[in-house]
Amino acid sequence: MLQDFKNFLFPKLCACCDAVLLKDELLICTFCRNELPLYPNFFDGDHDLHKILYGRVLVDQAASLFYFEKKGIIQNLIHDLKYKGNEDLSFHLGEWLGDILEEEGWQDKTDIVIPVPLHKQRMRERGYNQVEGFGKAIAEKLSASYNDTLLKRISNSKTQVFKNRLARTEVVQNHFYVEGQSDLRDKQILLVDDLVTTGATLEACSLALKDAGVDRLNIATIAITK
Repeated sequence: MLQDFKNFLFPKLCACCDAVLLKDELLICTFCRNELPLYPNFFDGDHDLHKILYGRVLVDQAASLFYFEKKGIIQNLIHDLKYKGNEDLSFHLGEWLGDILEEEGWQDKTDIVIPVPLHKQRMRERGYNQVEGFGKAIAEKLSASYNDTLLKRISNSKTQVFKNRLARTEVVQNHFYVEGQSDLRDKQILLVDDLVTTGATLEACSLALKDAGVDRLNIATIAITK
């Protein structure tokens, strides 16, 4: 009864449409779940990220949950995740994709899960990294370790979501590095992020990891632009 009263005063809202969730609905309402633009089968080696990063950095395999479009349902979801403190959503989406990756045998291809880092100032403002729960849930599903201290960001660039590729690349180039003398040779790394647009941030992170000795690199994201 106390929980029902609490839900009445502070109703839980859908991360996509802000509708009040029903008792058995978790984070996303049933209507929105049926409308989510799921990314098609990406295990044929033809993931869009390979095309985005072609000639820039070599990625073994890539996976995404959703397609992203401006003013679409996934934009609302990403906004809820990044700016409304919905950390539970991050872990939920990681469990979702983690189940898929586990079924496809990615536990044999993943030693360490590493999130794209936030700058310290952005972390203080937001209070959390929106891909932390996502990465931790995937690591748990794949029986891999999770490490958010190896990869560092040395600049606090403004939001880059809708900049063109050249402008975005100039902003993020050389803005990531691997902390200390970590030996990542012979380690299979899974780099995780929330959204892929031009791919410049993932490129910069990937190059930093490659410079640190990473040979086998996979990438998993919540969404990718269509």
